[in-house]
Amino acid sequence: MGFTDGMDGYPWPSILKDPLGNNNRAGFYISEARLTGNVALDSTFSVTAVWNAMGMDLQEVYLTKRWNDYIVRAGKFRGAGLKSATEEDEFGRNLIIAPRYARLWTYWARTFAGRDFGVEIERDFRAGGIRNRLFIRNANGENVINDEPSYPGSRVTQVLGFDYALDWRISPFTVWGGHIGMLADRSWDQFVGNHEGWKAQYWFKSNAVADGSLNHTLDMGRVHLFNEALLMYLRDVPHPTDSAATQLWGVSSLIRFDHSDRWSSVFRYEFTDPSDGTYPQDGLHMFTLGAIYHPQPLEHPGMKITAEYVRAYGEQLQHFMSDDVFNCQFQMTF
Repeated sequence: MGFTDGMDGYPWPSILKDPLGNNNRAGFYISEARLTGNVALDSTFSVTAVWNAMGMDLQEVYLTKRWNDYIVRAGKFRGAGLKSATEEDEFGRNLIIAPRYARLWTYWARTFAGRDFGVEIERDFRAGGIRNRLFIRNANGENVINDEPSYPGSRVTQVLGFDYALDWRISPFTVWGGHIGMLADRSWDQFVGNHEGWKAQYWFKSNAVADGSLNHTLDMGRVHLFNEALLMYLRDVPHPTDSAATQLWGVSSLIRFDHSDRWSSVFRYEFTDPSDGTYPQDGLHMFTLGAIYHPQPLEHPGMKITAEYVRAYGEQLQHFMSDDVFNCQFQMTF
């Protein structure tokens, strides 16, 4: 459960409303009330389900199977993708709100809060020091189960998302990683004819999204650092000057210092330019100062209170008081 207080009084372009996730609102909220179950069918095969009672949503349900050095997951789950959007569970975040560019990636990459229906193949090398994952997913906002051929006038469902992620632990303290992803959303009848449409080159050149990211993690004693950069090409949003794909890019740097088993302080800087200059002054610098308190770290390690204050600046570092947001949240897992 949490409390949030803030305003968004600056006239941002309508297509980019609500840059701080709080549109002239203040009050209490409950974002997650989840039940998680895991059943091991044998030493290599398991079933996992996560249900969010707040949205009456079966957030995740998937099978996991290990074959020698390979792990295969199938169902609805968090797969490969932008690390701050797919690998940070809501209960495990350092701060309450994910970076702004991560929330935009979730929208344009067409995921359900970082989750999607699909199949993922994972393979580790160097005793787990290098992890490779390939996620093939729906990327169309649907759990596709319908009659084919589709009914006339129905929504196009022939969509595929491909996301490959690599994490490489180069020392006991440091991990480098990144991902590349693409969306193919053309119907099958557009892949026949003289253009030799079944070639992947044509498929991806003419489709919606191509994106990539890099990240760096450092854990050394009480100091924890996470840096990330994202670049997306959005062909669904053509640039007005040259009709090329619009670029969305963002960077962030987060540092957490553990003062004790109970207290930690967190600082994050992030910048997001969502439209490649198509809409002037829509880039946003955001500075977040936060604190994490664990009341009983030994008896109840899953209990924590997180508070954060967010101050936002425009592209020219102009500040408007109405852009500030305060969030405080209590979490409990057991």
